[in-house]
Amino acid sequence: MRRGLFILAVFIVMAVSSQGAHATLYFGTWDKVQHLQDLNAKGPKGEALSLGYVTTTHSFMLPYRMSGDYVLVVRGSARDIRGGTGDVFHRLPKEKIEQMQRAGALPNPLPPYRHTIFDYLMGYVLWWCIPVTIAFVVFLQMLGIGSRTRGETRSA
Repeated sequence: MRRGLFILAVFIVMAVSSQGAHATLYFGTWDKVQHLQDLNAKGPKGEALSLGYVTTTHSFMLPYRMSGDYVLVVRGSARDIRGGTGDVFHRLPKEKIEQMQRAGALPNPLPPYRHTIFDYLMGYVLWWCIPVTIAFVVFLQMLGIGSRTRGETRSA
């Protein structure tokens, strides 16, 4: 049983590893904005605006769920630590989208957003990692790997 848990832990560390020997566990949420379309309207300070789609990935050690919303992106309005410019986004509720479409500020219908198969695989890694690990442990037990006790010799 301990060996199976150890194999599970090793597999989880390998699954979240972004480099060969570097493993990262994630907690909370993180956002990834996909640019969809530039808008003709300008922000209150003359900033360029665009329509985007934010994918929020929810994690507890490993990602377990993705959700998303259309967003209004204010381009170049944020500053990072090094002084570079970045974008700020504001989530658009359904009522606000309808209001902006009636005013002609947003296209009707909204442009589609696309997730790749890799986005889905990594966004739900916790749900496929557990059964794959269990299947791997069962497979090793069926082969008899790791089932012998210490000091026991293999018969010929």
